[in-house]
Amino acid sequence: MIDGATEVDDGDLLSVSPAQESMWFALQLTPGPAYHVPYRVRLDGPLDPGALRAALGDLVAHHDALRATFTLTGTELRQRVRPASAFTLPVTDLVALPPGTATARAQELARAPFDLAGGPLLRAELLRSAPDRHELILVIHHLVFDGGSARVFFAQLAEAYAARAAHRTPQLPPHPAAYPDLIDAQRTRPSGADLAYWRDRLHDAPPPLTLPGSPAPGTPDGLHRVRLTPDLADRVRAAGRRHRCTSFMTMLAAFAVLLRTHTGRTDVVIGSPAADRRRPETAHAVGLFVNMLPLRVTMTGTPAFADVLAGVRDAVLDGFDHQIPVEDVVQETGPARGAGRSPLFQAVFWLHPAQAEPPALGDCRTTVEEIFTGAAKYDLTLGVRETPDGTVCDFFYRGRVLDPAGADRLATAYLRLLGALTSPDAVLPGLPTPASTAATTTATPVAEPAGPLAGRIAEVWREVLDVPVVGPQDNFFDLGGHSRLMLRVRGLLAERLGAEVSMLDLFDHPTVAALAGHLAATAPPQTSGDDPAERRRAGALRLRQAKGQQE
Repeated sequence: MIDGATEVDDGDLLSVSPAQESMWFALQLTPGPAYHVPYRVRLDGPLDPGALRAALGDLVAHHDALRATFTLTGTELRQRVRPASAFTLPVTDLVALPPGTATARAQELARAPFDLAGGPLLRAELLRSAPDRHELILVIHHLVFDGGSARVFFAQLAEAYAARAAHRTPQLPPHPAAYPDLIDAQRTRPSGADLAYWRDRLHDAPPPLTLPGSPAPGTPDGLHRVRLTPDLADRVRAAGRRHRCTSFMTMLAAFAVLLRTHTGRTDVVIGSPAADRRRPETAHAVGLFVNMLPLRVTMTGTPAFADVLAGVRDAVLDGFDHQIPVEDVVQETGPARGAGRSPLFQAVFWLHPAQAEPPALGDCRTTVEEIFTGAAKYDLTLGVRETPDGTVCDFFYRGRVLDPAGADRLATAYLRLLGALTSPDAVLPGLPTPASTAATTTATPVAEPAGPLAGRIAEVWREVLDVPVVGPQDNFFDLGGHSRLMLRVRGLLAERLGAEVSMLDLFDHPTVAALAGHLAATAPPQTSGDDPAERRRAGALRLRQAKGQQE
């Protein structure tokens, strides 16, 4: 993870897309492997490892995004496309090792951190368990890769492998637009109509969602998987047809009802990823083009499920029609911020339609599966996948809000709801009693004395936010601050105080007094004869040296 600015030459740096910027901010709050995209590709049959290595190198050379790295220059996040170089594919022989070694190695590769500033952001290793049985482990950082990229990547990998195995040069589809132009096209300022839609849609959005439950401290993030029976899957599709809804809309509506039933909330906002590949030049591109849409669902009273479906259908169609970068939605609607959670939604729903048959690498039979890294991006995510073996529901959850037993109860309840709600004329179940839901509490900030350090911080905030007065208990976000302005605050604090302040520090301590108290508590102890000004200069020097080492 990048956690500091670096002194670099701006000549070969590019802007980042809004999606990359938004994801980078999320990384500052939830560092770890949650934003890794790992695949386990099983290969049964004769394999040419040299051709596979060369084919992977062809794809890395062909797609600039796979050679991108990210760095802070002052207060701006930028990216650099590194020159193509020889691709290495380590081969690990597991023939003599015990069963389960391949799974352990795949998990290790999936969770290993990336160096965002130094790269590379794609790593691969070939595991050999028999002469005709291999597993290719691919791990790519989400900053340069998404679900649409996977379809492009694996299709082109098959073409490149076939060419290299036949000792010819692959004929990959040409790019109709250069990578910098693709990035610039995504940075277009949203229209006034789109901004107005989200401002109206979310102006009185509900507070953050709290799931009932009290997992033990240290409970890890988890994944709980259930499968729809063929009969239930058919009923979901039939219910959608009756109400002119897709399976995505039907299962999203049922997920909203699940949240209503378990939290007592009749108004919820659910995030959903949308592939922003509306421009023709993105058809064969690898990169991050996905955007998160905050879909609001209201379920007051005891409505029929048909009414909820109608509301979800409108929310989905209107949301996709007014799609803009989620960070622009955050700035426009100004929701409350909190460390370690999305400001707009805490629950996410996505559906992957049935995938085409995985591309064969020569005579190898190929299966591709994603690896769970053990880290969840959001409090609760329901991912639905259409597979050759049926419809699979994956419940990803954070250990701070759910434990395995709680996830199992939610998944079981969801299947029951689908069965009940897909019946004609179904109505929503009753709400839980207040005692059965967890109350949402907001900690009252403790007042800290407004000393000289608080005054210096207030000066920075006044300058960045362009406001006349900033008091000790003023909240950065209440004054109009947002993630992009936090980069400027962070840079100015480092310059003027010689203090290393992370994005997480700023989220955790959003008032002047709280941040001053935190910096004072974590500062190195002052010794006799210590000059504060000299200490700040020394701190600034250490900060610059640390930043230089990152690059």
